[in-house]
Amino acid sequence: MIQTPEALFEEYLGFFTPLDLPFSLLPDLEQIPSDPEPLPGTLQEAFILPFEGDEVDEYTEYIPFGRIAGTKEYHALIYWKAGVLRYEYILATYSTGGTPLSHAIVGGLRYEEEGTLHSVGVVHEDLTITIAEGLARTEEAGLNPDQTQTYLMVITPAGMITYDIHEENKET
Repeated sequence: MIQTPEALFEEYLGFFTPLDLPFSLLPDLEQIPSDPEPLPGTLQEAFILPFEGDEVDEYTEYIPFGRIAGTKEYHALIYWKAGVLRYEYILATYSTGGTPLSHAIVGGLRYEEEGTLHSVGVVHEDLTITIAEGLARTEEAGLNPDQTQTYLMVITPAGMITYDIHEENKET
């Protein structure tokens, strides 16, 4: 693995403003800065593309959203990913030296054949993340509550993101 200089990671962190807990991530473009400072390509290559892998194309844009303040053993950052027919908030964790640890989609919109998938995330003070996700059929006016699921994510003390489905959504 190629090590990135610590100064480069500090520069990357500088693009992410601290976020006070709790906060919500809505599939609403109004939360995204209208004139964001562009993230240099070298920083994208070093710290975002290791998570994105094969999903990168010339139409995808990455915008720094914010960082969860108060973590000591790792850094937790959220960036906004805009691509063709999808807009997503990505939670990415890094070691204190900048090594990518874990990442997950924590909110956004994704257009699919069946309709539009809406995801809303709430990051709580205990570093749990509740995500409500539902599909709005193109011919319907809104979300169908019967097709809405709630997920729980946790950022562990080591900076790893784990998933769980709330008990009320599990099949018996």
